[in-house]
Amino acid sequence: MFYFFRFLKHITVSAWKNATPIQAALITAILFAIILILIISVVQAIVPFTYIAI
Repeated sequence: MFYFFRFLKHITVSAWKNATPIQAALITAILFAIILILIISVVQAIVPFTYIAI
């Protein structure tokens, strides 16, 4: 789990070091959008199962 967070940090830092500011901002925004969609998807998948279990 922590490897994943270190990986995301590495991608973000590398993008800001090796890309232009506009490209780095775009890459960072896309990463945050993917993470947000992932969190929403996981919640939508888990919540119905918790209602069934109760």
